[in-house]
Amino acid sequence: MTWVDGVVLAVLAVSALLAFMRGLVQEVLGVGAWIGAAFLALALRPAVVPLLEGSVEPAWLADALAAGGVFLIVLVVLKILISFVARRVQDSVLGGTDRALGLVFGVARGAFLVILAYILGGMVLPAADRWPEAVREARTLPLVVDGSHWLVAQLPPEYRPRVAAPPARPGPTHDELLRPPARNRT
Repeated sequence: MTWVDGVVLAVLAVSALLAFMRGLVQEVLGVGAWIGAAFLALALRPAVVPLLEGSVEPAWLADALAAGGVFLIVLVVLKILISFVARRVQDSVLGGTDRALGLVFGVARGAFLVILAYILGGMVLPAADRWPEAVREARTLPLVVDGSHWLVAQLPPEYRPRVAAPPARPGPTHDELLRPPARNRT
């Protein structure tokens, strides 16, 4: 195991722990709040920009402040509503189920983040022979590569990024496979 495997496991564990503590309802509604805030910021920006044009110069700054302000206000309001709903679910009979499903969601989110990091890292440094040795030797690398191929296959063909091919690793030899465990060797 390399330090890269440790980082992958830490990302999965932290994501799972946070989602377990918060529960599935709060996690899913939280993602929805970010999406909803972004959508409303884009939809309401044209109505808010004229209010800022006289007092904020240049025009691009007024545009950015309008979109950012609407985004933050909507996000805060939605987060307050979500915390109320999530607290009610946690205090109900479904609290344990909510936390257990939150744990599953957290592991899936952590795996998604690791796979996304691999895809983006492969776009920045596509030559596998130039990757650090810890990345090339990571035991989690084959799983991440398989996950990245699956994730990219879910996208429409015109938006699919190229997934970096991992370096070829020779498998263990017959002698290594048949060698007894290292116990009591001197």
